[in-house]
Amino acid sequence: MLGLLAAAAAFVAPVEMPRYQKGDAFIFSDGRVERVIADTGDRLTWAGLSGSSYRRSRNFVVPVLQWRTGRGTGKREVRGNPDALWPIGKSKSARFRVITETRANPQASVKRSVSLWECKTAKPKQFTVAAGTYDTIPVKCDRYSPTTMRLLEQREWDYAPELGHYVRRVTVNYLRGTTRTVELVAALSGPAASKSRIAALAREARASWRARRN
Repeated sequence: MLGLLAAAAAFVAPVEMPRYQKGDAFIFSDGRVERVIADTGDRLTWAGLSGSSYRRSRNFVVPVLQWRTGRGTGKREVRGNPDALWPIGKSKSARFRVITETRANPQASVKRSVSLWECKTAKPKQFTVAAGTYDTIPVKCDRYSPTTMRLLEQREWDYAPELGHYVRRVTVNYLRGTTRTVELVAALSGPAASKSRIAALAREARASWRARRN
């Protein structure tokens, strides 16, 4: 109870959108690394330890906006106002449409899909992960089919204003019948965010992740 009261008190004032510094890195319980490699205002370029970089909004509820996988590419256009959630606080909501275009290779035709998103915030709560204990604001988003309005997916983030990033993400895919939860293991910045240090933490997290599933 005291933890909940402290969390609620911490967010009397609305919380502004996350701000990052180049080199900031976040390691999650499945070994995934999210590392900021460029900041161009309302858009950030991220990368893991390997593979291509990708671009996304500073607003973490917005799906990745531009990416490359092998020879394939993808991009998204957002219509609506997902930033209506910010400054983030209790009882905020936003609705928006996402148009996705993918191409398997430079010669392939473009495949296009549309989804509808509805997001809302919940009451603050205190949450403990491997990286520490944080006062968080939960944000839940539902993705619907634009033709049948069937619920396809749900994503939930526990955003920690003190950290400026989310410490937990839960993804429920209703079509596949799967649920995936990842939690923050470490947050690094400055000299501490060396590639060797990030790689070591990611290996440890991945090994623990696999051990829990065996």
